[in-house]
Amino acid sequence: MKIGILGGSFDPPHIGHYLAVKQILEIRKDIEKILLVPAFQHQWKPIQASVEDRLSMLSSLVDEKIEISDIELQRKGVSYTVDTVRQIKNKTKADIFWIVGSDILSEFHRWEKTEELLSLTAFLVFPRDPFHLPKALPKGFEVVREKNLITTNISSTLIRKRVKEERSIHYLVPEKVELYIKKCKLYT
Repeated sequence: MKIGILGGSFDPPHIGHYLAVKQILEIRKDIEKILLVPAFQHQWKPIQASVEDRLSMLSSLVDEKIEISDIELQRKGVSYTVDTVRQIKNKTKADIFWIVGSDILSEFHRWEKTEELLSLTAFLVFPRDPFHLPKALPKGFEVVREKNLITTNISSTLIRKRVKEERSIHYLVPEKVELYIKKCKLYT
C-alpha cells in the first residue's frame, strides 16, 4: 500500500491544498489515499484557529481517497514529521510519500532528524508559485510533474490577510470553508 501525507496547519485549508492532493491522486495512480495531517502546534509560527475549527474546515476536502488523520492532534504540542511518519508507517505498513510545496525545500534543513526521515519516506514536491524548483533536488525528493499541472500562489496567510481586510476569499477556499469562516468570524 502507498499513502500520501500532506501535513500542515490548515489555518485555513484552501483550494491550493485541494488542487495539490487531487492532482497527485490523478497523476500518481500508485498512491491509494492521502492523509491530511493537521498540526496541533506549528514548530515555527502560531496557529490562529482552534483545533475544532480547523478540523471542521478540513472536512470539506475529504472524499473516498482523502482522509484526515488526527495523529498530531492527539500528541498535542509540536509534532515532528519523523515521529508522524514513523507512527503511520508502523500502523499501516505502507510506503509513505510526504507531500510538500516547493516553498518548503529551502527550510528542509531545519526539520528534525532529516536523515532518519529520508530513510522512512519519499518526498513528493508539488510546485508552488512563485517558488522555483532547484536544478537538482536532494536525494529522496521527487517533483510532481505533468504537462497541465495547476499550481497556485494561494496560502493560508493570504486567506487570513484577506479576511482581516474584509476582502473576498471566494474561490480561494472551498465554499464550505468560506461559509464556516464567516459564520464563526474567524481571522477578523
